[in-house]
Amino acid sequence: MSKFDHDFLCLYGHFSQPRRGNPLTGIIGSEEEAAPYHNWNERITNMCYRPNAETDNYRQISFSFGEPLLEWLQRRAPEVYQKIIASDQGQNALATAFNHTILPLARKRDKRTQILWGIAAFEHQFGRKPLGFWLPEMAVDSETLGLLADAGIRYTLLAQQQIRNLQPNDGAGPYLVELPRGRSIGVFVRDDGLSSEISFNIHNLGGAGKWVRNVLLPMRNKTRGRLLLMATAGETFGHHYAGEEQFLHWLVNHEAPSIGFQMTTLDEFFTAHEPTTKIQIEEPSSWSDHPGLVNWATGQPTGKGDTTWRGALRRALDNTASELDSAYENATRIHNLDAWELRDQYAPVLLGKISAEEFLAEYAPDIKNTEAIRQLLVAQELMQRSYNSYTFTDDHLDGSQIRYAIACAAAALATAQRVTKQDIAERFVSDLAVVTSGSITGTAILRSVVEELSLTLETAD
Repeated sequence: MSKFDHDFLCLYGHFSQPRRGNPLTGIIGSEEEAAPYHNWNERITNMCYRPNAETDNYRQISFSFGEPLLEWLQRRAPEVYQKIIASDQGQNALATAFNHTILPLARKRDKRTQILWGIAAFEHQFGRKPLGFWLPEMAVDSETLGLLADAGIRYTLLAQQQIRNLQPNDGAGPYLVELPRGRSIGVFVRDDGLSSEISFNIHNLGGAGKWVRNVLLPMRNKTRGRLLLMATAGETFGHHYAGEEQFLHWLVNHEAPSIGFQMTTLDEFFTAHEPTTKIQIEEPSSWSDHPGLVNWATGQPTGKGDTTWRGALRRALDNTASELDSAYENATRIHNLDAWELRDQYAPVLLGKISAEEFLAEYAPDIKNTEAIRQLLVAQELMQRSYNSYTFTDDHLDGSQIRYAIACAAAALATAQRVTKQDIAERFVSDLAVVTSGSITGTAILRSVVEELSLTLETAD
């Protein structure tokens, strides 16, 4: 009997923390809400990342880690970091977007940069090329899938509600999505109901053993596909729900195997099962199924409050990005450089593998003075941080992630102004004036971060 003649189960966890604090120094600082720990990274490490490492859970699941989190763990919790890297085993980890950007809402060139930087980060951390790619918020459109395929990614994973022609109980696949120009990409499809139970109700399931017998065993008998996939936020296991790393440990090591499931990873299963059954995606879509991704694109009034200020904030960031892009393109054009190819290749600098000076000496050896381009690449990287998905999931305008996004944009503008000698910040100030929620305004936040970071941004006064 072949290894893959059995029923298989994969549990997928995405682990991520955004960059926070001071965007110029990278220092998070003290976060009172994380007490008794100094900040949220320390708190969540001790509640989630370390306990899952100690129980060896990462070896039994497929997972992805956002680059900001892995970089922080490498510096501040190296024993946890080393356990995560070792747990990949050449088949457990997937790549993800470098700045956790909601890709369907990004411009095409920004999508490409986020994908290529994310792949470069994965190769730097795990020492191999990724087969799979986690899309932040599982947000997808055809253009994003095409860029993944162009970058050599073989598969991603989506929710059932994101698939048009999936039949009930068909299993996780992998399936095939055909793309323009003869391209294609594989897609695994998670079980939405089981994934949601674990994500939002794990404390009430009565433990892994009871849940497996009452839920998974009947599910195994109904599913026609060979693979059952559950996918959730990795922080479910210990941070969102304290102590539930034990649920994960018992589920993947004992209880699921006891009813006949064999644990696998997405890489392992994909390698043994090339996709052939074709499916079509709903686009743009995400796991949370807001039509048109409206919740992150424009915000919306809900029972919890009105978040339509998100649309005004996104417009302010988009206009700022356009100003910075024009300055960057002008600086590269006079040297006959491809601005966006240069930015796509910039990841080794961000990962600390080479200096910016060494990078430009390699890619632009004929340019004697590269200072302007170097500074404008710094501005580009800062601006990319502003589009982190956490910027558009915070329900409060005065939240730390919105403040961080505005700080990154302000720092990018100040950096660009120093080398262009042009006032390109005026539009940002006027755009932020209409970013309002109650008595809070984007302009007030901008003034605060300019003062805090000692930025020279004259028009912020």
